[in-house]
Amino acid sequence: MEPLNLTGNYRLAVAVVMGIALGFALIKADLCWRKPVREALQLRNGRVIKSVFTMFALGVILFFLGSKLGVMVLHVRPIYLWSSLIGGMLAGCGLVMTSLTPTTAIASFASGRLHALWVLIGMALAIPAVKYISATLSLTLYSWDLSLSGPSAGGGAFFDRTNPALYIVTIMVFLVLLVHFTIGDSEE
Repeated sequence: MEPLNLTGNYRLAVAVVMGIALGFALIKADLCWRKPVREALQLRNGRVIKSVFTMFALGVILFFLGSKLGVMVLHVRPIYLWSSLIGGMLAGCGLVMTSLTPTTAIASFASGRLHALWVLIGMALAIPAVKYISATLSLTLYSWDLSLSGPSAGGGAFFDRTNPALYIVTIMVFLVLLVHFTIGDSEE
């Protein structure tokens, strides 16, 4: 079976439907409001944390099924230690400072929260900063070539012990249960 290759109006229709579904999920999970995200980062709102872990596990399962049905093709790029480490730290700092990610900032702005405009402007200004920093670091840290082996596509079945998706979903289910029994939901 060929991978799903939509063109024209079908591609636009699928993009609109997926955007509406993502926006609905973000709003229902309270991920486009700063207060619940800030409470989740302070470990006071387990509902948001459970929503994120559940959506992550569901995404892994859907991607696995889509790749096994031939609808999607897995393209794994090599992972580099320094870029992943620095990018993860910067993304974490941005999340803590703004309580928004790129997707949730767009959803928050679209739902009428005008303060998200500042986050979006900051993200737009980050693009030239990343180009400058990357050019500077390529002369130092990136020349050390500490590439890590990327993930594999896994075995043929979901419950195959070589399938990384099985381990990711198992860890997410464990974390959802841990959050449920330790943090609980928000008091509101």
